[in-house]
Amino acid sequence: MAFADNGNSGPGESCSFGAGDRQGMCASASNKGINAGIWSYENSSNPGLPASGPITTAGDDTTRQSNEAAPASEAGAYFDFAHCALESNPFGDDPFTHGSWVCAYPPPEPGQDSPQDRPPTTRELLLAAATLIHPDGAGLRKRPEGVSYTNRRIPTLVNVTHPTQTHTVILLGREVTVTLTAQEYTWDWGDDTPGTVTSSPGAPWVTGMDPNTDPALIRHYYTAPEGWKSFLDGPYPRATRTITLTTTWAGTATNPFTGETQTINGLVTTTETTDPFRLDHLIINNTDTAEEKQGH
Repeated sequence: MAFADNGNSGPGESCSFGAGDRQGMCASASNKGINAGIWSYENSSNPGLPASGPITTAGDDTTRQSNEAAPASEAGAYFDFAHCALESNPFGDDPFTHGSWVCAYPPPEPGQDSPQDRPPTTRELLLAAATLIHPDGAGLRKRPEGVSYTNRRIPTLVNVTHPTQTHTVILLGREVTVTLTAQEYTWDWGDDTPGTVTSSPGAPWVTGMDPNTDPALIRHYYTAPEGWKSFLDGPYPRATRTITLTTTWAGTATNPFTGETQTINGLVTTTETTDPFRLDHLIINNTDTAEEKQGH
């Protein structure tokens, strides 16, 4: 028996993905037992076109490495110091003047106008380093690639690929290595629904995971645009979405002058966005081989 389904699966139905999300198996339970069938799909909005469009996901680091990055607001006070400290020896006789920057070693405390006779603290080095580095994004990975479906039980799955990163800068002639660890992820789904905040990086879907219930997965369900309900409403509307990931990072460094190690939460924030991907709706063709064998 073969039939078309607009995705309105029953409450007892569970589906799995496979073969690039172009086919899979659905199983449903009822008082008559368990029925299982294979489903496949056609591209309902643009038949004959590839199921995936331009993407920026796993294997493509363009978005991750060209993201927007911003240091903590507190780090702004250390901008001058950081740029002066790139040089092991300040220019000229005036340690406070270095090009257009006001230099002090280490930066003076509020209300002070001369450098203090002490090594820079680890916190000062971290905040100064935050104004110099350009951290990568966490690596936003989306599945399925290039498209999201608005069927009720076919979620969009996301995870990150690089939850840690390391950067080394030279400050006052010493190497300072900053290790960034992602603390919090905010997922903006681009559809005017509330964003999702997680501390987990999520996980890539693998065979055996239920995409609708597995707790390791981060998922979102898109709805059809323009109030579209079924093909009785006409052709599926053309629409695209983007997903934006904002990641808050903790920074850890060891002070090369004192040996102290310190972590600052929220040292930097990165923002990365997928390329636009289209919305679509699967036409599901179920084939119940058991019924076919019985001649139904």
